[in-house]
Amino acid sequence: MKNRKILFHINSLGKGGAERVLTVLAGYFAQDGYRVSIVTLWRAENEYEVPAGVKRVNLGDEKVSGGRLALAVRRFTGLRGLIKKENPDIVISFCMKANFRSVFSMLGMRIPLLVSVRSDPQIDYAPHKFLTKWMERKAAGCVFQTKDAQAFFGERLRKKSRIIWNPIDEKYLPENRESAKGALAGGCADRQERGGGAGDICIITVGRITFEKNQLMLLKAFDRIKDKFPSARVRVYGEGIGGDAWKEMDAYIRQNGIAHRVEFMGPSSSLEKEIVNAALFVLPSNYEGMSNALMEAMVMGLPVIATDCPCGGCATLIKEGISGFLVPTGDDVALAEAMERVLSDKKLAEKLSENAGRLSEKVKPLKIYEEWRSYAEELAGN
Repeated sequence: MKNRKILFHINSLGKGGAERVLTVLAGYFAQDGYRVSIVTLWRAENEYEVPAGVKRVNLGDEKVSGGRLALAVRRFTGLRGLIKKENPDIVISFCMKANFRSVFSMLGMRIPLLVSVRSDPQIDYAPHKFLTKWMERKAAGCVFQTKDAQAFFGERLRKKSRIIWNPIDEKYLPENRESAKGALAGGCADRQERGGGAGDICIITVGRITFEKNQLMLLKAFDRIKDKFPSARVRVYGEGIGGDAWKEMDAYIRQNGIAHRVEFMGPSSSLEKEIVNAALFVLPSNYEGMSNALMEAMVMGLPVIATDCPCGGCATLIKEGISGFLVPTGDDVALAEAMERVLSDKKLAEKLSENAGRLSEKVKPLKIYEEWRSYAEELAGN
């Protein structure tokens, strides 16, 4: 199938997990000799770069008047017209809206469509039963991240699907991080000082500041143990400062007098340097697909704690008590207990760190790309 065409479709290239995976894959396909296009609907304020050799078409560059209905029709017809014009060997769509849009835009076409489910189907697909059934029928195949997500759908789609994990960004791999050692700004403790010692003990979380990411749960857990670890502090990385979830967190911080021990760092493009010496990574989400942030922390060898949230991505990545800990969703008491356990036990933290780092062999980008390429070739009949 090399030198053939692949067309990716997603809403935008804004810095989310699905967008990162798509751009990584598009880049590998292009390097491998495929002709690759990415079709989006709008340009986000903060986007991933389009990989070298990949063409990006943004349907939203053409202004449309007439309200939401006119916009929806323009997006549908624009995508359909572009697919007809490009005539790719396969279309690969990411996320619910793009999956539905692709299914209906390609009615009557013989081009195979590979859809990709990136989040909890109970949230994204359960409210749209008709559209989901239509997608199950018309899609040539589907990529899931977890068995739990796959199990939500009907047998028709499950039988023609694959489970493929996310690729890690190469900069987080051990062989590419030698220059990052000791580079964490702000005086957070070296790994040898986990559980106490000179400097600050940094507890890190990474993700958009939203209610579904539930960073407030981390603050509540930290508030329970802060007096036992007077040098500990929390750093929150991610977009969303100023939003409703952030305002709720800010109010909690002020009401409980912990403003001097919590920092909002905003988004960062150099996390591999900034969090390398963190004592603990926490993912308190209410639901996730397969968290890139959690994968990155594990590959870097950080002790990790995550919620055992739908649709099973955290439980897929973490071996309980071996490479990290899982706690019930929304349970800040259980989270506090797990945090105290890791921060108090240097040997446990070192064991978790060593075992978490072994994830790197399973999520190297070339390995994940080969799984996608093999599946795409199968569906395209090459």
